[in-house]
Amino acid sequence: MNLDTIIVALIWGALSGYLILRTLGSLLASGFCLHGLLMSRWKRLVNKAAPGQIKYSIILRLLLWVALYGLLFGFLLEIGDSLVRREFRFNYRGTGGFLWGSMAGIVAAFYLRASWRRLRVTWKMTHEFGYAEKRQRTFLLKR
Repeated sequence: MNLDTIIVALIWGALSGYLILRTLGSLLASGFCLHGLLMSRWKRLVNKAAPGQIKYSIILRLLLWVALYGLLFGFLLEIGDSLVRREFRFNYRGTGGFLWGSMAGIVAAFYLRASWRRLRVTWKMTHEFGYAEKRQRTFLLKR
């Protein structure tokens, strides 16, 4: 194993660990948005005047952003993988694969807390009444 392979494995491992975590987080957040949309729709069907209903526009806008982020990070992951395989002739076997996996795991573990926090905010925005509006007002006041 030469130095170039080690460097490629470490750098690509760090980048792909982050991209994989963000892609999976976006996929899970999309599921949260769809669940919130379904629950909101069910409440409206049962009682149109029921209090505590989250607006469709909030959930749909969040779903759009989460889907765009998921597509972006998935696309970057695919482009990076094809670049590393084609240009550097990197394969995921042996010591290079172990270095790649180790670095990807370390980076994913490092960013896991931020990803979890992002998922909690997504859940609250799609399932707690008034949370998205309060968050938007706070954001506008901080500007």
